[in-house]
Amino acid sequence: MKFINLTRETEIGANCYYLETGDERFVLDCGMHPKREGDEALPNLSAIDGRELDAIIVSHAHQDHIGTLPVLMRRQPDARVFMTEATAAIGDTLLHNSVNVMTRQREELGTTLYPLFTHKETNRAVENWRSCRFRQPISLSGERMRARENSDEVTFEFYDAGHVLGSAGVLLRAEGRTFFYSGDVNFDVQTIAQGATFPETGVDVLIIETTRGDSPVPEGFTRAAEERRLA
Repeated sequence: MKFINLTRETEIGANCYYLETGDERFVLDCGMHPKREGDEALPNLSAIDGRELDAIIVSHAHQDHIGTLPVLMRRQPDARVFMTEATAAIGDTLLHNSVNVMTRQREELGTTLYPLFTHKETNRAVENWRSCRFRQPISLSGERMRARENSDEVTFEFYDAGHVLGSAGVLLRAEGRTFFYSGDVNFDVQTIAQGATFPETGVDVLIIETTRGDSPVPEGFTRAAEERRLA
């Protein structure tokens, strides 16, 4: 498998990863950097120029993971796009709001680069999204698969990441190995959401966002105590 990190910065923003296995090529997430402007807010999509994608898989509807999806879909019109049902519903609203923000920034910043995509493009993009249930194995061609069905195709299934409504980790099976991708993840039960329920079987490759990965949880920290402190 070939892996290319298309994220420009080693910080939050513009998450995007390219994977290639055999004849199949796909991208995980396509976010926008919140502190950059114009093309600099995009992932480094030029790194995959000339490569035709089979699929785009989106983990959740936050700007740094879905924010430039219409741009990638413009460049890759034949790619199938997969996400959970809740991510599709939230992502539709988020991207239209992003167009409104960029339109205002065009006037405020005096840049002709904005908006990076339009309401019309967003509507067309949304029409081509494929919503998927959690724990439903699916091939990159869009076919539902039976659990553990032997196949030469790349298959994936979504697992609840516990981050926001619809957020998902992605279990991929390819070349006889398993890969797991997760953007943001939360294992604690929240007031309005359960914690992540990731597969407990071993994986060969783990791709995961680690914004606070090198920071240990403070001794004695509990979510309940933190909620009381903030109340």
